[in-house]
Amino acid sequence: MYRYPVVIHFHRKNEDYAACSFSRKQADIKENLYYENDYFGAKFSFTVTSAERLDTLTFSVEIDGKTKDYLLRFNHYPLLTEVWILDGDETVYYSENPAIASPYYKDQNPFAFDKAIHSASYDHHWGYQGELGYSLSDYQTSFKLWAPTATAVQVVVYENTSNDAPIWKIFNLERGNSYSYSHKYNTIGVWGLDLDENLAGKAYQYQIEFPHHKSLARDPYTIATSPDGKRSVILSHKETQVDGFEVKHGTEAPWRLENPCKAVICEMHIRDLTKSPTSGVAEHLRGTFLGAAQTGTTNQFGQATAFDYIKELGCNYVQLQPIFDRHKEYDGDGNVTYNWGYDPQNYNAPEPSFSSNPDDPGQVVRDLKTMVQAYHDAGIGVIMDVVYNHTFSTVDAPFQTTVPDYYYRMNRDGTFQNGTGVGNETASEHEMFRKYMIDSLLYWVKEYNIDGFRFDLMGIHDVKTMQAIRWALDEVDPRIITYGEGWDMGTGLAPYDKAKKDNAYQMPNIGFFNDDQRDAIKGGEVYGAIKSGFVSGAATEPIVAKAILGSRELGSYLSPNQVLNYVEAHDNYNLHDLLATLHPDQSSDQIMRKVETATAMNLLMQGMSFMEIGQEFGRTKLIPTGEDGQLTPADRERAMNSYNAPDSVNQINWDLINERQESIEFVRQIIRLKTQTSAFSYPTYEEVYRHVFVHTAAENSGWIVYEIHGGPEHLLVVFNAKGTSFYFENAGNLEMLVSNSRSKESNVIDDISVVVLKVLS
Repeated sequence: MYRYPVVIHFHRKNEDYAACSFSRKQADIKENLYYENDYFGAKFSFTVTSAERLDTLTFSVEIDGKTKDYLLRFNHYPLLTEVWILDGDETVYYSENPAIASPYYKDQNPFAFDKAIHSASYDHHWGYQGELGYSLSDYQTSFKLWAPTATAVQVVVYENTSNDAPIWKIFNLERGNSYSYSHKYNTIGVWGLDLDENLAGKAYQYQIEFPHHKSLARDPYTIATSPDGKRSVILSHKETQVDGFEVKHGTEAPWRLENPCKAVICEMHIRDLTKSPTSGVAEHLRGTFLGAAQTGTTNQFGQATAFDYIKELGCNYVQLQPIFDRHKEYDGDGNVTYNWGYDPQNYNAPEPSFSSNPDDPGQVVRDLKTMVQAYHDAGIGVIMDVVYNHTFSTVDAPFQTTVPDYYYRMNRDGTFQNGTGVGNETASEHEMFRKYMIDSLLYWVKEYNIDGFRFDLMGIHDVKTMQAIRWALDEVDPRIITYGEGWDMGTGLAPYDKAKKDNAYQMPNIGFFNDDQRDAIKGGEVYGAIKSGFVSGAATEPIVAKAILGSRELGSYLSPNQVLNYVEAHDNYNLHDLLATLHPDQSSDQIMRKVETATAMNLLMQGMSFMEIGQEFGRTKLIPTGEDGQLTPADRERAMNSYNAPDSVNQINWDLINERQESIEFVRQIIRLKTQTSAFSYPTYEEVYRHVFVHTAAENSGWIVYEIHGGPEHLLVVFNAKGTSFYFENAGNLEMLVSNSRSKESNVIDDISVVVLKVLS
């Protein structure tokens, strides 16, 4: 049985509610409603029960024999649905602010919703560019919260950091009184408190009063949390320190690349990497930050796994799927269930479930720093996957609970715009969320020494914000890498304001995932169907040729470092699984040849390169659960979107590397070419066009040949997928460098293969 809690506020200017009769309609049932009085008018509170899921409810008002029906949309189940309705106004409002801005409200405040729909003027008056969050010294703890619409703010301090710790003390904050055109000093919207005691080791929340309601909120600037992420935590400097951990930038950080086009980025999920017993990681560290940095681990065959494997593969960056605190679900035993982590809860706090001790907020911080330092010591940069485009919840998110209707893009009826597809989208063009994004990124750089950021659904953000982010990071170290998903999503911004791929020309030194190149090489899933790419015989040679030259003709890129080439990521089918689905009758060896070829092609394109951990040895998420080991439709659907699938689907099977050594060694050699030569990483299009020449890429020919002639390197590269072997003439002038061809003849490469040759003078 489904239960939908509902609150309806109804308003008449003449305040005559006795002349009205109220009812709700559900299916064919009409039920009379009775109200209580509140500030708005008549208030109705009830629960709708149904054996089936419901989308809408009809609320009816009868006045003088005339009935007016209002259609209400239920909030995301099982959240409360609360609406405001005004007699004479056709709109059903899903937030108080647009309702009291309506001319049909007797005490109308026409500016009440300006924070959402006229944010520039609102920001001009209330914006603040100073420090926010808490600060701590030996003898003092200070709090600062931006909450301009609040009438009172208190900080509720708990005795300790556990989820159920009782309240220790409550303190009142005071509103700032300095109004300034310089927003650094404009404190009229800021609430602050200086306490003459050190509160390290305690948790806190803000109790915020508004004219008609109260909220209990986490600090938006939370840097550590209780285990469930619902309370902010105060940590001493000592609790966050790790022996040997150092923050370094510029020339002191040699693992950061001067030329990002040499980047080979390996995407991984902290839990996936080591959760399987095949990882050889100590059982109590599997799926944790420390497990991701453990050395000396092997599978049952004695082959290096996890951290040691990544070092041997030769990638120079790892990209971590979300490691900030996320919304969590729990199984019957109280364990955190699997999730990729794209459910943001606290952006500046590490995820406790990845720690060796989730109950100790300081240990969570120390574990992450220990892991980051291990990768830096190995010469590998660490990139964070950041998800500023939405929050998991708008009900208890610290943004909506501190400044309602400001941090999100909203429709005029008070509903949240939903370009992300998950219920809301943040408003990066608003000054204080733009500030928040920049503050947050700089915090990760300066506190954890993060080397780059991958922006989830970057097209939701606005161009100016992404420009400001790039400038802010450049002041720290221009070698910090930034890139993101430049898909065109959402309707809240004008097309030219979106940080999408088509607008790359407005965002220098910010990269974009290159889906044109991706689909041309390997194919993909399109609205539930799958399509082939070059390695499966599709006639995509002209697109591949453009990608070889840095994809300038496939977008509006200013330089090759704006192009992030990839053929596998956490989304959709893994490369192996897509190819196995496209070619169900082919052997494992034949599928792996396609995997090798697609991976090598991706790495040998101009621009940055990206791959998912395990791609090179055919990592699979197609885990059969049907009778006799058959794959069910649910198994396939799970493999295409495994965001909350069990560990059996997502964890890496490190025993696979034993049977895929040849593939791994081939990809390792290709990575070496990408990272240790200049031939596949020219930093400007001028240099690309001067040195790289595509000799043949005729549509439907099945083979592509190109030459790179520059400096010490004179190379010839062949991609063959034409269904037959490829024969070289004048092979005596060529020296084989790398190939996955199994042919024994020096002038022949097999079908579905790649060869890189050195041209002898």
